[in-house]
Amino acid sequence: MHSGRRPPFLPAAVLIAAILAVLAAAPGCGGGGLEGRTPDERAISAAQLGVNGADENVPVLVEAIETEPDVVQASAITALGRIGTPAAVAGLAKFAHSEVTLIRRAVCQALQDVLPQSYPDAATVLIGIGKSTLPKGPGNDPNMEVRRAAVTSLAVIQSPLSGEFLIDRAANDPEEGIRNASIKTLGRLKEPRAVDALAQIYEVDDEKNRAWAIEALGEIGDPRAVPTVVKALADYHGVTRGKAAWSLWQLQKAECAAPVAQALAVEQDDMPSIVMAHVLVLSGQPQAIEYLEDQLIRGRTNMARAEAARVLGEVGRKESVVALDRAFREDRDGLVLRESSIAIRKLFEKYPGSESLVTPPPGS
Repeated sequence: MHSGRRPPFLPAAVLIAAILAVLAAAPGCGGGGLEGRTPDERAISAAQLGVNGADENVPVLVEAIETEPDVVQASAITALGRIGTPAAVAGLAKFAHSEVTLIRRAVCQALQDVLPQSYPDAATVLIGIGKSTLPKGPGNDPNMEVRRAAVTSLAVIQSPLSGEFLIDRAANDPEEGIRNASIKTLGRLKEPRAVDALAQIYEVDDEKNRAWAIEALGEIGDPRAVPTVVKALADYHGVTRGKAAWSLWQLQKAECAAPVAQALAVEQDDMPSIVMAHVLVLSGQPQAIEYLEDQLIRGRTNMARAEAARVLGEVGRKESVVALDRAFREDRDGLVLRESSIAIRKLFEKYPGSESLVTPPPGS
C-alpha cells in the first residue's frame, strides 16, 4: 500500500550536479569536450585533433587547456601548434602569460610548428613572451627556460619581426645558449641592424659566439662588417679564422683574395687553411687547388683531409682525380674514403675523359 509519504525533495542545484557527474563519467565524455574517461585517454583525443588547418578543433583544445590536467593541457597545446592557423595561434596566445611555467614553455615550442602563413602572428606572441621573461637583475632569472624556448622558436620561424628583440638578446642575454641562437638567427635573417651588435659581440663574447658572430656578419653581407671580419682572419681561434675567410668571400667576392692569401701564408691549422684555399679558388686563384691536393694527402687530421676531398669535388681541376684516387686507395679513414670517392665521381662528370687518369675508378 501507498504510505502517503512524499519522496524527499532534492534541490535543483544538487540534482543538476548529480546529472553532470553521471555525464562526465559516461563513456566517450571527458572534460573540455574531449573523448575518454581518463586524462591519458583525453590527451590522446587532443592529439588526434592536431590536424593542419582544422580550425574547427581550436575551441575544444582551448577549453581543454583551461580545464584539464597537465597531461591533457600539454597534448592540446601541441595540437594547436600542429593546426598552425592564425586561429590556432590566437588560441595559444591566450596562455602566453600563464602562471604555469610549463604551459608557457609548451606554448613557445608549439609556435614553431605553425603554418608559414601564421609566422608573423607567432613571432609577435613569442617576442611578447620573451620580453616578459627577461631577468629582473643579476642572478634573478627564474624564467630562463621559457625565454630559451621563445628564442629557439623564433630561430625556427625566422620572422623579420624578431630582429630587434634578437639583437638585444644576442648582445645582452646572460645565458650563452640564448645568445648563440639569437646570433645565428640574425645571420639567417640577414638583419642589417645587427651589424654593430655582432661586431661588438666578436670583441667580448666567448669563443663559440665570437665565431658565430663572424659567420652571421658574412651572411648579412653588409660592407660595414669588413674591418671586423678582416681582423678575425688573425683570431686566436682556428674555427673563427676559417669562418672569417668564408665571410670575407661573401662580403667581397674576388676582392678578398689578398687578405685571405696573407692569412693562408701563416696559417698553421688544417681546417681553416682548407677554407682559405677554397675561398682563394673561388676568388680566381686556381693555384690554391694544388694546396688542397697536398692537404688531402698530407693533412694532419681526418676531418681536414675529408674536407679537402669534398672541396676538390666542387672546385678541383681534371688532374685532381689523381690525388683523390691516391687518398681513396691509401687513406685509412672511412670519411676520407667516402668523400674522395664522391669527389672523383663529380670530377668524372665535370671533365669527360678524366677517367683515364684513374685505373680502375672506385666502384668499378
